[in-house]
Amino acid sequence: MSTTVIAGLGVAGLPGLIAIVVAIVLWVRLRRVRSAQTVLLPDGSSGNLVDLHATLRGDVQAVEQAIRDLGARFDAFVASSEQEIARCVRINGVVRYDAYGDMGGQQSWSFALLDATGTGSVMTCLHARDHARVYLKDVTHGTSGQRLSPEELAAIAMATGSVADQPA
Repeated sequence: MSTTVIAGLGVAGLPGLIAIVVAIVLWVRLRRVRSAQTVLLPDGSSGNLVDLHATLRGDVQAVEQAIRDLGARFDAFVASSEQEIARCVRINGVVRYDAYGDMGGQQSWSFALLDATGTGSVMTCLHARDHARVYLKDVTHGTSGQRLSPEELAAIAMATGSVADQPA
């Protein structure tokens, strides 16, 4: 073989040789980048940063969904609790007085036990020297189907916030 043929083969093979060297250099750099992306996790295992990021993103989305679900459950619980609390007897008004002129010390009393809508009962106890009588009347939305005494009306008014003082 002549030197021209050898030189021609050398010149023709030079781009291929350069491509092989460049490929080896890029392969080494890629391995360095991948090893730099490897993270030591708290449990002692190692993982790729890209895979770890994808896993963490999925976990964050799951937590966000759980928070939204919890918020919806909390709102439903608040609404049902408000309905239940509104039905509870929680407002009261008490009026003490002397039902009979011969007895002092305001031993007689009327009190109203109502829910948020003004529905419930008014109870009255009239004390005399030799006996006491107790009356219970239903109240619906602040009124009763039975005749109410002024003291009972005052107790209902106190319970509903209409009047704060006892009748004279």
